[in-house]
Amino acid sequence: MNKKVLKIFELILVNAITMTRLIGAFILPFIYHYYGASIVSIFIICLFLTDTIDGFLARKLKISTFFGSLIDGVSDKLLNFISFLILGFINVFMFAPLIIEISIFYTMYSTYRYGGNIQSSKIGKTKTIILDIGVILSFMLISLPLFESKSRVIDFLIINTDIIITFIAFIILISCLITLFDYMKKNYKARENPKSFKIKNENKKQKPVKLIIKQLFDTDYYSKHKNESILKQFYI
Repeated sequence: MNKKVLKIFELILVNAITMTRLIGAFILPFIYHYYGASIVSIFIICLFLTDTIDGFLARKLKISTFFGSLIDGVSDKLLNFISFLILGFINVFMFAPLIIEISIFYTMYSTYRYGGNIQSSKIGKTKTIILDIGVILSFMLISLPLFESKSRVIDFLIINTDIIITFIAFIILISCLITLFDYMKKNYKARENPKSFKIKNENKKQKPVKLIIKQLFDTDYYSKHKNESILKQFYI
């Protein structure tokens, strides 16, 4: 197998893993409805693991692309939104981190429009870990009544499930707020940057579709322009 074919195969594999998370986010409510929280716990662990796997493979194989970066970000946010939405109907306090996550998404979009680029940071990675663990624990707690157990610890967790999930929601909310403030600072810097590239469709000429598609999947192009706004890549 020559290098070009191997590279195409690797790109398809990594992007397929990312797309699994995107598709999984859409079917998550149906799995919860038909199979309950216990199956969702296992399913969502698998989805969160794909986030680690696709990122590791993309860096290891040096096949990062704008398409992969874009789909990865959208998949993560969509999975978070739907997870919090489901949990919010069980514990209303879970709607709070959902609102902040939506605010983070909007702030990121605004930053990209102004030519900024929010790179992965320790704050963002820490928030992701806290969020993932919190969501998994919440679904596991909800599923406990399905299992017969004479353990006092299990009984205690079942009785206090609502209180514990509220506490988890509070921890997630704090981490999301810290991340939001960090992103807001980067957004402000992008807006104040004299070289900012605010995209206005009426002023900017869009690149040909074929060129956009080529650059979205071009690993060399990504390595040269990864610090630029994703939206900027659509315009000349």
